[in-house]
Amino acid sequence: MKFELNIVKLKKDAETMAINPNDSFFISYREFLNYFEKIETIDFGSMVIGIHFTYSWMPTIFDFRSNEFSKVIVILNKVKRKIEINSEDCLVLKENFNNSLVGTSKLLHFINPMEYSIWDSRVFRYIFNKNPYQYYLSDPENFLSYLKMCKEITNSTGFEEIHEIVVTKVGYEISKMRSLELIMYSLGGK
Repeated sequence: MKFELNIVKLKKDAETMAINPNDSFFISYREFLNYFEKIETIDFGSMVIGIHFTYSWMPTIFDFRSNEFSKVIVILNKVKRKIEINSEDCLVLKENFNNSLVGTSKLLHFINPMEYSIWDSRVFRYIFNKNPYQYYLSDPENFLSYLKMCKEITNSTGFEEIHEIVVTKVGYEISKMRSLELIMYSLGGK
């Protein structure tokens, strides 16, 4: 799947998007990041707490779909330590976390907001200007391609200015990955 975003469009969209910093998503966001920032090593308890508060941002109720907890904890600690994960790792997480790559992407972002961007239907809709098929959102390779594109954009000339626009609107410092995802999320509604 080919991902392309236009830096000029992103800047225009950043300038026009509406942000309500009093929205519960913005209030809870910093607390979710702080939770994982304070944890040196993710263990079973912090994994359970983390995935459950992550699902407060989801329209579905959470359910563990397998008990591969030791594998999951190893992968989550790789994410925390900024070690790149692969499609097999994504698949293990997805299969354990409600069979949802969307929920998984949110948890990964809360653990490491500098390297992971949230992946969901609104983001997909913004990028491709069409409703997503579930299998696109559920494919680890698509998610990893999306992350690669996000890293390229956030490291590109001109993105720093876009990032500053979004940070000003939010009212506190956020990662460049969050800035990019927030533009797409905000303007990717139906």
